[in-house]
Amino acid sequence: MQTVLTRLTWAALLFVSTSYSADTVDWQHWELAAFEAARADNKIILVNVGMEGCAACARMDAQTYADNDVIDLINEHFVAIEVDAEARPDIGERYSDWAWPATIFLAPDATQVLAIRGNRLPQNFIPILEDLIAKLDADALEPDPRSPYAVPPEPAATQLTQIRDDLRAQLDRNLNRKHGGWGKRGIGGEQSGSRLRHLYLRAHLYDDAELRSLTLKGSAGFLNTIDPVWGGSYSAAFPKDMQVPQRFSGLRAIPEKRILVQSNAITAFAIGYQMTKEEKYLQGLREIDRYLKSWMMAADGTFYSNQKSEPPDLPQGMTADDYWVLPTDQERRNFGIPPIDHAIYTDRNGEVISAYVLAYEATGNSDYLATATRAASSILRSRLHEEGWMIQALSNAEADKDARMRTLVTEPKPFLSTQAWFGGALLALYRATGEDQWLRAADSIGRATLATLHDDESGGFFATSVDATAAVIAPRKPLEASGTAASFYYDLAVYTKDDRYKNVAARTIRAVAEPAIIRREGVITGEFALALEKVTTAYVEFSVVGDTSHTNATALFNAGRDVIEPRKLLHYEITEPLGKGGMGEVFRARDTKLDRDVALTAFEQSLADRSPSLAYVPLLPPIFSDELAAEPRYQLVMKGVGWE
Repeated sequence: MQTVLTRLTWAALLFVSTSYSADTVDWQHWELAAFEAARADNKIILVNVGMEGCAACARMDAQTYADNDVIDLINEHFVAIEVDAEARPDIGERYSDWAWPATIFLAPDATQVLAIRGNRLPQNFIPILEDLIAKLDADALEPDPRSPYAVPPEPAATQLTQIRDDLRAQLDRNLNRKHGGWGKRGIGGEQSGSRLRHLYLRAHLYDDAELRSLTLKGSAGFLNTIDPVWGGSYSAAFPKDMQVPQRFSGLRAIPEKRILVQSNAITAFAIGYQMTKEEKYLQGLREIDRYLKSWMMAADGTFYSNQKSEPPDLPQGMTADDYWVLPTDQERRNFGIPPIDHAIYTDRNGEVISAYVLAYEATGNSDYLATATRAASSILRSRLHEEGWMIQALSNAEADKDARMRTLVTEPKPFLSTQAWFGGALLALYRATGEDQWLRAADSIGRATLATLHDDESGGFFATSVDATAAVIAPRKPLEASGTAASFYYDLAVYTKDDRYKNVAARTIRAVAEPAIIRREGVITGEFALALEKVTTAYVEFSVVGDTSHTNATALFNAGRDVIEPRKLLHYEITEPLGKGGMGEVFRARDTKLDRDVALTAFEQSLADRSPSLAYVPLLPPIFSDELAAEPRYQLVMKGVGWE
C-alpha cells in the first residue's frame, strides 16, 4: 500500500510540474544559440529592445510580460531575446526606428516580419502573438518592408556638397520655427543636441540671423525642461500654448531623466551663452551640473545612465506626473526616490565629457573642465582594452544591486558609437587643454577602430566586430554613428597629420550616404549632418607655436580658446627654435597646407594692443631676419582673431 501511495504521489507531482505555467518569460541573450534554437524548433523570434530609463518599457515589463497568458504564449511558441539598447548600442541603433520599447518579430530564419513601437497592454499584445503563430502554421509570414536597412552595395558617388545640402533641407523641413527644436511638440531633449550644434554651425558660417534666432530658440527651450527642485533636464517639455496628453498635464513635461538629455542640455546652454552672454544660460548650466553631481555621478567621477520616472512604491492613484510636480525635496522624499540606473556606458560618458568641455570653453569655469577630465581619466584607466579600443560597459557594485528589467550585458566587444563618442571627447579635451595625453589616447582608439571595425574595401565602419550572429543577421553600418566617427577621424587627421586618417572621414560618409537611408532616418541625422559640414567646409586651425612652458604660447592658447568659432581646432605645435630676434623668438614649423617649412615669430608684445601674437611667413632659406618677422605676410593677433 505504501508503494502504491508513493507512486500516486510521484504521479501527481509530475502532473503538477509539467502543467504549471512559468512565472517569467524565458529571455535569451542576443547570441547565435538563440537564433539556431528558433530555426531548429521552427519558432518565431521575439526581440524586446529597450532601456532602463524608459517609462513605457517599464509599463510593458510590469504589465504585459508579467501576464500569465502572455508568458505562456511566448514560452511555448517563441524564442524570446531581450536587449538593453544602451549596453548593446549596435542593436539599439538597428531597431531605433521603433523605440522604445521596440518589439521585433523575426521568422525562424531571422527574416523580420513585424515590428511594433511602444507599449502594448496584454489585451492588445495577445492578438498580435496569436496572429503570428497562425501565420507561421499556415506558412504565411511575409518579410517586413520596413526592415532595417542593409549596408549599401557601394559607396555613394554623389558630390558631398549635394548630400550636405539635401540633408540640410531635410532637417529644416522639420524645424519647429515657433518653439525651436525639430518636432511638433518643440524641444525633445534626447534628440536635439547634435542638430542644435549643426544649426549653430550654419548660423555662424553664413552669418544668418534667422538660423541664429532658431538656434537660440532651441537653447532657450531647454530652460523649460529643468526640474526646479533637483535640477537636471526632463526628456521633453511642452510649450505653454500647446495641448498635452492628460498624463503630463500637471508637469507639462515627460519626467524621464536620461544622461543623454543632460549632455544635450549642457550643450544647448553653452551655445546660448556663447551667443548672448545671458545669465539665464549660466543658470541653466548650473542646474544641470547640480543634478549630475548630486544624483548621477559615481565615486570615480563617471556618470550613471538615467533616473527612472517613478519611485518603486508610488501610492495607488498617484501618477509620475503627480509626483514630479511636488514643489519641495521633502515632499518628494515622503513618497520615495525614483531609482537610478547605475550602469555606466562609455559612449554616454563621452557625450557628457564633450558637453562639459564646451561649457568650460564658453564660460571659463574651470570646474567644468575638471569634471570632464576626471570622468575621462577614470574611463581610460578602467576600460581601455589591450587592443586599444574602449569597452562599453563593466559591471559595478551599484548596478549589481539594481532591480533591472534587462540583464546588464558587459560583452568585451568594440562598438563604433563607443569609440567615436569617447574618441571625440578626448579630442575635445585636447582642444581645450593642449595636453598631449588626450591626443595620444585618441590616436590609440583611432588606430584600434580602424583595425577592428573598418571596411577596408568599401570604406566606413561596422557597428561592431563581426561575430557568429553575422551568419543570420547581416552586419550594419549605422548612419548616425558613422557621422560621429567621421567627425572624430576628420579632427584626428588634422591634429596628428597621420596619412592613415587622411581620407577616412569622407569614405565613412560615402559608405552610408544612400539617399533612401538618409530620408528614412529623418531628423535623427544631426551627427551625420555635422560630419558633412566638416568635410565640405574648411576647418579653422589654431596652431600655437611653442609648448605649455612658454608664457606667450600659453597666453595665445588661452586667447584662442576664447574665440567663438565652431570649426576651431586648437593645439600647440612643438617646433624647432631658430633663434631670437629683436621682437621675439623665431621657430621652425610646418605649414601642412603649403607642405613646406615656415618661420613663426612669437612676439613679446603686439605693437597694436600689447597682447601676445604670432607672425607667420613662408620660410625661404636662408632668410631668418628681424625685418622679415617684423613685416609678416600673415599675422594672427590673439585678441579676437583675425588675419592680415
